[in-house]
Amino acid sequence: MSPRVELWVEQRDGVPAVNPVVRLLLDDLAADGHPVRVRVPEREPDLDPVDVVLLKTPTTLALALAATAEAGGARVANPAPASRAAGDKAFVVARLAAAGLPVPESHLRDPAGPPAAPPAGPGWVTKPVLGWHGGGVLVHADAAAALGPGGCAPAVPGALVDDGTRLLQRRVGGGEPDVKAYVAGEHVFAAEKAFDPSSFARDEVRAVELDAAADAVVRSAGEVLGLRLYGVDLRRGDAGPVVVDVNPFPGYRGFPAAAAAALRAEVDRVLGGVPR
Repeated sequence: MSPRVELWVEQRDGVPAVNPVVRLLLDDLAADGHPVRVRVPEREPDLDPVDVVLLKTPTTLALALAATAEAGGARVANPAPASRAAGDKAFVVARLAAAGLPVPESHLRDPAGPPAAPPAGPGWVTKPVLGWHGGGVLVHADAAAALGPGGCAPAVPGALVDDGTRLLQRRVGGGEPDVKAYVAGEHVFAAEKAFDPSSFARDEVRAVELDAAADAVVRSAGEVLGLRLYGVDLRRGDAGPVVVDVNPFPGYRGFPAAAAAALRAEVDRVLGGVPR
């Protein structure tokens, strides 16, 4: 029997959130005889036998179930420990900085702690340490505003633990779009996309070519964090590209056929070279 594959996703508008790129991947796997199932862990927490889990949701329950599935012999992409760590934005910044990769000046803010002296200079961003889809990200004129009342917004409602801790980061660049790099194994796709609270669900992007420096940063970020399916948001700093966010298993929006093929190649690697 062909290996059983499950895609784990969040629920959005009452249905599993399967975007067009991932749908192409699932259809391709099913056409080759793989039993394929889509699971929302919060709706179906009881694990059935599965060979491969495509972990495309960062919720607390999904990560715990993925670790359980791995302990039972399933292969998870990305592995549960790497996915869990990549969901912690403070950990990601610290780990990338320790590896010498470019990240913004960053500080942690505990709203329940004593008032902090604001760092100098204009242009700051606050974001939840545990967040997704850009929820709770605010841009501030200066750090005093970021650290003052109203400096933090709630994270997107969902099955994530949000203890109120926020990451305060110096804003990089001006009003230009983010450069979003999507990686599937050895393949990298990049596009410009303007950020807003709903941009994660939009397919409209402008494809771009990464220069050698940006490509090296993107690939190194995955190596440092132990990810092979991931996205990196870049901004252009004075000295070159700067990593402002990393997302395990992004949507690959804007590259349907090419990204689906690259995802299939990576799934085949996880499956152990199962022939198509």
